[in-house]
Amino acid sequence: MNANLAYPAARVLLAGIFLFSGGGKLLDVPDTAADIAALGLPFPALGGVAAGVLELVCGVLLVLGRKAGWAAAGLLLFMVPVTLLFEHPFRGEGALIDFLKNCA
Repeated sequence: MNANLAYPAARVLLAGIFLFSGGGKLLDVPDTAADIAALGLPFPALGGVAAGVLELVCGVLLVLGRKAGWAAAGLLLFMVPVTLLFEHPFRGEGALIDFLKNCA
C-alpha cells in the first residue's frame, strides 16, 4: 500500500470500531444503561448516552482527520477506565478478547 494512503486508511479502520460501538450504544440506550447500572455506577442512562456521543464524535473526527490527536486522546482517556471496569480479562473468553482488543 502506498505510504500516503496507509495513515488515512488506518484512521478510518480504527474509527469504524468507535462509530459502530457509539452508534450501538445510542440505538439501545436501555441495554447500555443496564450494563452500566450492573456495576453500580450512577446515572447509567446519561453515562450510556455520553459514551455513545463521545465515541461517535471522536470517530468522525478520526475519519475526517480533524483534531485527530485530540480525538485519539479523548478515546484513550475513555477506553482506559472502560476497559478496566467492563472488560475484565478474567470474566470469560469474550471479555478476554474485548480486553485484548481494547488494549491493542
